[in-house]
Amino acid sequence: MSNISVDKNNNQALLQIQPFYENRHEFAEIAKAEGLAYEVIELSMPPALNESGLFARALEWYKASQRVESYHGVFVDINPASGDNNISTISRKLMKASCDTAVELGAKNIVFHGSCFPFLRGGYLDNWAKVFGDFCLELVDDYDLNIFIENSFDIDTMPLKKLMTNVGSDRICVCLDYGHANFSRDPMEKWFDDLGEHIGYLHISDNDGLFDDHLPLLSGTVNWNLASDLWKKLNKKVPITLEIKTVEEIKKAIDYFKKNQLFGL
Repeated sequence: MSNISVDKNNNQALLQIQPFYENRHEFAEIAKAEGLAYEVIELSMPPALNESGLFARALEWYKASQRVESYHGVFVDINPASGDNNISTISRKLMKASCDTAVELGAKNIVFHGSCFPFLRGGYLDNWAKVFGDFCLELVDDYDLNIFIENSFDIDTMPLKKLMTNVGSDRICVCLDYGHANFSRDPMEKWFDDLGEHIGYLHISDNDGLFDDHLPLLSGTVNWNLASDLWKKLNKKVPITLEIKTVEEIKKAIDYFKKNQLFGL
């Protein structure tokens, strides 16, 4: 994997932010000051952006920035492993379109949500892991991208663990979202115990343990000292995206991490 390597002497974070084109100059300023890369998420739903022409303008700005390391693929109502052929077909089409955009942006990584229904197991889970995994392998064959599957609906580690066992590719790994793990049934430590060897990417967001609120850092219940310790034990230089909406809150988060020497800062 091009940007994921074990480095026991330099276990630092590759920090990323998710800018918004409307406030692009503010995001560019803090990115330059702190040496931050971009994970582009606002282009994940191009039909809505195309109506105003924003997609094309934003795409060109991101390309010119030369800071795009990662792209968050389409994620709303997407299920490439659906038993309904219409749903799976459009999902696959949109995911491939996301890969096309990622390549155009010069991204190395793309993140997709897993979309496995959390309360169905047995044959459903086995089929999901195979069908979703096979499609991810197709994407790896077709695109020069590292693919990361994010815990999204997941209430525990089982779906992603089964998926990773099925795919067996070092270019398909887990994006562990701390915020999503915080409202799951499994404690944070179990996510790392069960998936640690497969975790190659992290998302940072905060919530109260009930919903995916994306609260300002320290406004929720995520234990960031524990989160940093678990990251450190991975012993990998992985991308870490601050899923924080405003530049002001990003500054506060970085200052907090620096003050407390978290995530290698």
